[in-house]
Amino acid sequence: MSETMRGDGKIFKGQQFIADVQYDLRIQSNFRRTDSLTSSGMIQGLSDVHLRINPAKAVTPYFGDLLTLQMSDGRKQDFFVSTSDGDCKATGGPH
Repeated sequence: MSETMRGDGKIFKGQQFIADVQYDLRIQSNFRRTDSLTSSGMIQGLSDVHLRINPAKAVTPYFGDLLTLQMSDGRKQDFFVSTSDGDCKATGGPH
């Protein structure tokens, strides 16, 4: 299962506002089959979360710092900057 969220958001470092940005957040959920004596079904396993920020220059000065994206729907996503192109390593999923 895959989910994509795009929009305009705000970046924070703790309580400090950093920048207004555009984001592209993709969540790929992996499911696995489970069987028991009485039932069978699918349960969610690990999820891969990929985040890209534009403009990248808004976040590249913060390599190594934990940042938070506040998305247009009010949810938040914590992340670390991975590359100078705006690719980021999300920590967990949106909350």
